[in-house]
Amino acid sequence: MSININDLLMELRTIAPRELEEDWDNGGYQINMGNKVVNRVLVALEITSGVIREAVDVGADFIVTHHPLFFTKLDVIDGNTVTGSYAINLIKNGITVYTAHTSFDSVFGGNNDYLADLLDLQKVRKLKVWTPLGDKEIIGRMGSFHNPMSLQEAATLVERVLKLPEHVRTVGDKLMPIRTVGLCTGAGGSSIEAVIKNSCDLFITGDVKHHEAQIAKEMGLCVIDAGHFGTESIFVENFAEKLRKATRDAVEVLEAKSVVNPFDPVIY
Repeated sequence: MSININDLLMELRTIAPRELEEDWDNGGYQINMGNKVVNRVLVALEITSGVIREAVDVGADFIVTHHPLFFTKLDVIDGNTVTGSYAINLIKNGITVYTAHTSFDSVFGGNNDYLADLLDLQKVRKLKVWTPLGDKEIIGRMGSFHNPMSLQEAATLVERVLKLPEHVRTVGDKLMPIRTVGLCTGAGGSSIEAVIKNSCDLFITGDVKHHEAQIAKEMGLCVIDAGHFGTESIFVENFAEKLRKATRDAVEVLEAKSVVNPFDPVIY
């Protein structure tokens, strides 16, 4: 099983169109080994030493990640740094790396739509904010539960569908009834005011900062912080399945098993 690199790139860019990337993002090729044919693809949340070992073990010559290996321009690839050592190891093993980051957050069927589906939200639509130039779409989605539930019940639901091993953090009255939900996978705290303006009862995201949580609390917005990893690890299963369907199984697409949360729950 193998696929021509141009055919693979066409499907990758259809699944996650580059034009949807945020200006600050760095999607697409991270390392291009120049191979004309790809034999096996490994889909991972990000590059780690474990993911590289797994790619070598399973014979993957192409890795698709959600988080970029390189967020900013490099002046030097330094083997004494973590990122530099990753790059050198990948090149030594002839592995190409391609990233679909904010493009896959924004696209229909991407991370945010997938989370909305897992939560069984209804009437799902894009988050928008008003600007002097008109409405502007921002990364995220909003929708409604079939029936209102309390913040505590919503938190339990999030923990279950995301298969979280620990409890999420919440802001707001645990008994407050929730119907309208905004969500943004990854670090979405900067969108809290936009969610409030969209009259949401609850915002589900990760990596919420202290002052963002205070704003939400003062404005009566409930928040579930399920963590960056917790809300984005779903990328692997979602993207891998889309790539299998798009390529009609012309190339083997594997889901990385070494994708792990860098944070461990406290054990007393």
